[in-house]
Amino acid sequence: MKKTVYVAAAALAVLTLSACGNKTCNNGKCGRQGDRKELYTGVLPAADTDGIRYTLSLDYDDDHNFTDGDYDLIETYIASDSTSFTGYRDLKSFKSEGDFTVSDNAGKKVLRLVQDVRDSQPGSTSTPIYFLVDSDSTLVMVNADLELPTRPGDYTLRLAK
Repeated sequence: MKKTVYVAAAALAVLTLSACGNKTCNNGKCGRQGDRKELYTGVLPAADTDGIRYTLSLDYDDDHNFTDGDYDLIETYIASDSTSFTGYRDLKSFKSEGDFTVSDNAGKKVLRLVQDVRDSQPGSTSTPIYFLVDSDSTLVMVNADLELPTRPGDYTLRLAK
């Protein structure tokens, strides 16, 4: 009986160690082999405030060659504030969650976010959001026709390091 318990415990230890040793790092983020997570941030222009700070987390699925997954997005409306350390103060934030896809459109790599209304706060952007994958570390917000917004400004989110 003791021998059976010892063999079972040893087998469990080997399985646990082999599972823990199956970790890799992608884009500086560590996790199980095949995991790929990215975090992008930036302040984009807004019509009625000094800007909107976007914090976009992408969690890629490894079973489709990293072309889709889940996202979390926090949109924080900000206003200038000379007394704040950052020069801005937060007015209000909205969190949305959903699915994303990365596709090729006429030679351009396009990231499309589609909100899951059940997992998102009222007031968050409910229509699909599009970004051009400008480089390995930047996303540029575009409209549904993949054109830059007509309002002047920088529409770039950068990979957080």
